Amino acid sequence: MKKLHILLCFSCFLQIVQAQNYIHEFGKTCKEELELQQYPNDTTAAAVVIYDIGKSYFITTDEGFRLIFERKTKIKILTNAGLNYAEFSIPYYDEKNKFEEINELKGNTYNLENGKVRISELNRKTAFIEKEQDNRYNKKFAMPDVKVGSVIEISYKIRSPFIFHFRNWVFQYRIPVIYSEYTTLMVPFYEYTYLFQGATKFDEYKSYADKITNRSFANIEYYDMVYVFIMKDVPAFKDETFITSIDDYIIKIDFQLSSIHHPTGFNEEIITTWPKLSKGLLDNDYFGKYLKKCQQRGQEITDTMPLGSKPALEKAKYIDHFVKSTFKWNGDNSKYASKTIKDLMVSKTGNSADINLLLVGLLNAAGVEAYPVIISTRDHGMIKIDYPFEHFFNYVIAVAKIDSSMVLLDATEPLSNFTEIPSQCLNMMGLTIKDDKPEWVNLKSNVVSSSEYNFDLRVNPDKDSITQICQFSTTGYQAMKFRNRYAESYKEVKDFLLGTNSGVTDSLKVINAIDIEKPFILNYTIEIPVEKVEDKIIISPFCDRVITENPLKMPSRNYSVDFTFKEAKNYFSTIVIPDGYKILSLPENLMINNSIIKIKYVATAQDDNTVKIIGSYMFRKDLYDASDYLDVKGYFNKIVDKFNEKLILVKTM
Repeated sequence: MKKLHILLCFSCFLQIVQAQNYIHEFGKTCKEELELQQYPNDTTAAAVVIYDIGKSYFITTDEGFRLIFERKTKIKILTNAGLNYAEFSIPYYDEKNKFEEINELKGNTYNLENGKVRISELNRKTAFIEKEQDNRYNKKFAMPDVKVGSVIEISYKIRSPFIFHFRNWVFQYRIPVIYSEYTTLMVPFYEYTYLFQGATKFDEYKSYADKITNRSFANIEYYDMVYVFIMKDVPAFKDETFITSIDDYIIKIDFQLSSIHHPTGFNEEIITTWPKLSKGLLDNDYFGKYLKKCQQRGQEITDTMPLGSKPALEKAKYIDHFVKSTFKWNGDNSKYASKTIKDLMVSKTGNSADINLLLVGLLNAAGVEAYPVIISTRDHGMIKIDYPFEHFFNYVIAVAKIDSSMVLLDATEPLSNFTEIPSQCLNMMGLTIKDDKPEWVNLKSNVVSSSEYNFDLRVNPDKDSITQICQFSTTGYQAMKFRNRYAESYKEVKDFLLGTNSGVTDSLKVINAIDIEKPFILNYTIEIPVEKVEDKIIISPFCDRVITENPLKMPSRNYSVDFTFKEAKNYFSTIVIPDGYKILSLPENLMINNSIIKIKYVATAQDDNTVKIIGSYMFRKDLYDASDYLDVKGYFNKIVDKFNEKLILVKTM
């Protein structure tokens, strides 16, 4: 953690040099860039960032300071997969009366054709605006005439009235970066804290006072304090499954306004502690004040409910169900309400804060002690508990005191069980917002989600087919996932289980589709062609419902393996052997039971015409340290190998 302001002085002064022979000037390209076919440091790269250069500084206006952010970047497209990097999205804020402006947007595509360079300029009119959430928007556009071998570049400026929104900088992407540079010019009136992650140091760094340009504000003369951060030859972030968000691991630098030094001499601390952040939320019109109005209105609502003298658990369950069944989440994640409680009661639709702050208000109105909990969803990144940055949070849930326990609640997901918050919310820690003092709460779930497959396989040699009579049963988060998939698209679930070529005679029946307190069950029957090699019949006992390749592919990894929640997989298969055939050999049994995983695989011949195979596995934790990576990867290999073993039948005569 560093603090940037005019009083800091650093001894380090490093000279900035350009990488290789590539040009860092917008509007120009060179032979080396155009003829580059592979990036030597990563020959599998789909594209490579030649340079990414940004600059943030302040200008003075009649209304005070404004922030200016400049960026220019150049990318070489190396393969067809790299064509996606010709699409850009520029995020910005718009709060109606105050908004950010994107200016001087320019772009060029360079193609080498018949020894000559052809330039295609970006048509700014092709750009379009897309709302993300709250007051966040994206300006999107695609570069013209892009193909494998193209070099593309863009340049733009953003003018912002939001002093709190000092631009962060990302040094690492999913493609390699040859050169990345971020320059910040700080004035003595605003102090920012920055957090650097993903590396231990910058490749180059320098700081100095810009004494060439003498500036003044409110009759105070000052110099800008310049900080330059440079990274070179940054490798692509090759992420795998079982992570939270790429933002938790890439090399980047985040800024947060920490204090304002007014010209009068008064120093204003913006955010220094979690209690101050909590108090700021409770004083906010769209959080604390909205919550109070929810509780006031909630008294009227709960008075009409049959709660009486019921215990807290029954009250909480009733209110949780009421909110889930009455109000619909619009898909927007936010820690701030987007509308008044009156508007919410009319529209019956709102963002996560609208709905869950109402839930907290209703619980308190009914006499159940409850508080809001601000969190970061998994795709938004993990909270850094040592750094009280408000922008870390993007969502709010509820916590209620039931007897002597504190339980987490979320009313945005109607198909979730009581106390089962959506899986996107299972992201380490959340901050309980209270009047006296905020408290951290663990968001991880201890519930094991179970998926169970039962197969009854009957071989029909005369028809060269196998009839699969199957039942799929699941609980917990996997049940919620399949209930949502089934509710959204019956065809998608049918295709998942039966295949896209399933016939009209194939069946699929659902049990407990909306009864969330019971397992979600799918019964289905399908007839598939038999796999034969000469006189042998080859059977997949678990009907291709197990993983067929290891999801962990990197030789090593320096960050954790995060499964989100604990999950148990169970497979039971009964194979009826047809007349005239016998088992060539039974698969060997496998039993592993240690601190990382429990695996069981048992194959037994019941009689002359029946084989039973049982397979199950469960990783004992939902989160493993990077030091466990190779062990976890190794156990996945064992699962893939063992659970995909074939049963071979041969003719007896």
